Amino acid sequence: MRQRHWIMTALLAVSAVGCGGGSDSYGSGPNTGGSTGSRTTSITVRNNVFDPSATTVPVGSTVSWTWAQGAVAHNVTFEDGEKSANQSTGGYSRLFGTAGTYSYRCTNHPGMSGTITVE
Repeated sequence: MRQRHWIMTALLAVSAVGCGGGSDSYGSGPNTGGSTGSRTTSITVRNNVFDPSATTVPVGSTVSWTWAQGAVAHNVTFEDGEKSANQSTGGYSRLFGTAGTYSYRCTNHPGMSGTITVE
């Protein structure tokens, strides 16, 4: 009986490791795949994740979003109404001239969101 329990535990552990996915998954869960706390002005739009999902930039910076090869259609939509086109290739840029925190999301995929902190 103990041997069977041990085997089942081992199989569960192996299957849990095998279920991990890359950052280009097609799931619809929350944006947890991107890195956070960066100071970059370049963000990659991947399938259901902005990478990085949070960045801090100086006032006057232009932040650019670039769609990864093979990405499905996404957009970058800010709470103040500014937004990109709904696209699967190309790029989008926004100039941040005022300090503050700017939240954005993809309106096609709930949970796909990011934040730009401008200092």
